[in-house]
Amino acid sequence: MAGLSAVGTLLDEDEDAEEKRRRMEAQIAAENFGAAIGFAAGAAMAVKEKLDEHAAREEQKKQQHEQTMGGM
Repeated sequence: MAGLSAVGTLLDEDEDAEEKRRRMEAQIAAENFGAAIGFAAGAAMAVKEKLDEHAAREEQKKQQHEQTMGGM
């Protein structure tokens, strides 16, 4: 009976180790996914910022042109 109990304990330990490994892999995958999402969001914000800057420069050029042409 003690032998069966020991085998059961070994199986439980193996199962626990396997479950722990799965949890660790899931956590790493979630962290990697979060990092990828963060990177993509950061890149999207940088692109939007550049587009906004470009639009602001174009608007400024348009206003300067209108002021120059209006003064003639």
